[in-house]
Amino acid sequence: MKIQHNVYITICLLLLTSGCATPLPEGTSPTEATWLHGFHTIPAHYTKSNSEKYWRFESNWMAQAGKEVKPGSKIPVVLYLHGCAGIKNEDLTYRNFMLEQGYAVFMPDSFARNRFECSQQGKLWERIDMRTVEVINALKQLKKLSWVDQDRIILMGFSEGGNTTDNWSRKVFRAHIVLGSACTQVVTGMPAAHDDVPVLAIVGEHDNYRPGLSCKITRTVGGSRSIVIPGADHWVAHYSETQDAIKSFLVSCCK
Repeated sequence: MKIQHNVYITICLLLLTSGCATPLPEGTSPTEATWLHGFHTIPAHYTKSNSEKYWRFESNWMAQAGKEVKPGSKIPVVLYLHGCAGIKNEDLTYRNFMLEQGYAVFMPDSFARNRFECSQQGKLWERIDMRTVEVINALKQLKKLSWVDQDRIILMGFSEGGNTTDNWSRKVFRAHIVLGSACTQVVTGMPAAHDDVPVLAIVGEHDNYRPGLSCKITRTVGGSRSIVIPGADHWVAHYSETQDAIKSFLVSCCK
């Protein structure tokens, strides 16, 4: 049965799952699709209507966003990388929390490239390579947005997105936040970030994949530290310890 385009988008937004895709402009690559069909949000404080604005599955959202932002705004940004199951409730909890801290949140949707979940996609290092290309493209797009504070862009990732974050070595982000990753899959226990880039790593004591094993953080710059949340599993977004740690880190690294 054919579903009308606007109804289809509504269903996707209600389900809040990745994998829903609308037709892309001709010549759009799978990597570009992850950006165009991402979930991108501007905090209310920075919009002309003083209300939160978000876009998903809209290829012209960048032009729309430019019309919504208050003139002269320079908005700090979180570039957020979801896990290998797509954008789920855990990711949206982080999104909402970062919006409350005054950050615009850009969430490229890796499933817009019609990929498979987790191990069905291939080995972890292959998926990290794929996600890294998505980050490179997102950075290129962020450079086009005059209202983005280019000096305050944070790379933040959960699970597979955390693996991608802890393997990122180029010195282009103000700070890195690694969630649900122990820096052990490709890098050797320590984040690949440049030594003077602040890094916060958080994992649950009973994490399904890396129980009690967080990244080794020896740097002290910008409030860098590694935290294991007592009693938590892979999903730590709703814990007060997680949110307090992120809030404190943002003050130290990026105020």
